[in-house]
Amino acid sequence: MRSSAASDVYKRQAYCRSKRVWGNADTPQIVYRKLCEMNTRFAGDIGEKIAAEYLEKDGYKILERNAKYCDCEVDIICECYTDENGNLIKQNAKFRFEKFVHELLKINPLKKAERTIVFVEVKTRYGSEFGTPEEAVTPYKVARYVTAAKSYTTQKHLSGVNVRFDIVAIDDEGIRHIENAFCANDAKYPRN
Repeated sequence: MRSSAASDVYKRQAYCRSKRVWGNADTPQIVYRKLCEMNTRFAGDIGEKIAAEYLEKDGYKILERNAKYCDCEVDIICECYTDENGNLIKQNAKFRFEKFVHELLKINPLKKAERTIVFVEVKTRYGSEFGTPEEAVTPYKVARYVTAAKSYTTQKHLSGVNVRFDIVAIDDEGIRHIENAFCANDAKYPRN
């Protein structure tokens, strides 16, 4: 006889196998609601998958997921290119092919494009009793993200690259991508 915790794990695994997470006609919100009822950690993982797919469809290139830098786990690290007006350049197949050809010919195809490394915090909520997902990002969490970003750019030798902090909020209303949700000045470090 299985314990209730083991039984819940077995049910989640069976549900994911049968539905392949997205399911037949289920929308992401319906799948998310079903998963939230099962386990909050598992729902957070699914929320991160949904956010990663959303960002990729929106033109971002995912560099790392669940990366740890300075004891802070960053949900998603991605990159994007913006034009001189700050508009996102979609990284479709044509863009990637042109970039490849220009790299082969040693020509800079992105003369007017700015590379930006984006650190994304994904927050998922089911129901409104604990507030909105974006309200859950505390100044302490902001400080940890800023420290992780500094560590990441140092380790990858990315001096001079633009850095941005976004939040992807997933709840009953859908997915909201909040660009420039916070900056390094919003960080509050605890005093010892």
